Amino acid sequence: MVAKHDRLQGKDIAGVSEEVLARLMEYDYPGNVRELENIVEQAFVLCRGGLIELHHLPPELRPKERPVSFARPRDLAGMERSMIMETLARRKGNRKLTAGDLGLDTSTLYRKIKKFGLETPPSDGRGCRR
Repeated sequence: MVAKHDRLQGKDIAGVSEEVLARLMEYDYPGNVRELENIVEQAFVLCRGGLIELHHLPPELRPKERPVSFARPRDLAGMERSMIMETLARRKGNRKLTAGDLGLDTSTLYRKIKKFGLETPPSDGRGCRR
């Protein structure tokens, strides 16, 4: 297909990058071969170099860019504190489930909660025990 478009458009494109090949292989192609043909043709139009890269593909085939979050802590302790807080919130204060999710022993989780001075809900999320 690359050689065909090289001839049609008078370009000298050697092929596609490994990332592009991987994307093209994993895409579902609801339009079958015609859709693949259109994607390659569009990439040829956009490509100015010798190799088709990810940025030449249509947006639906490009990897989703994750926005950079500056609110996250940049040190290891801050990241650990943040992970514990988020997991506690997700588990509605249940420390046993939180420890399990984080791969910690429950006693280690309690020490880290105390170390970071984290506020925990009065209930531990397990409900009433009698």
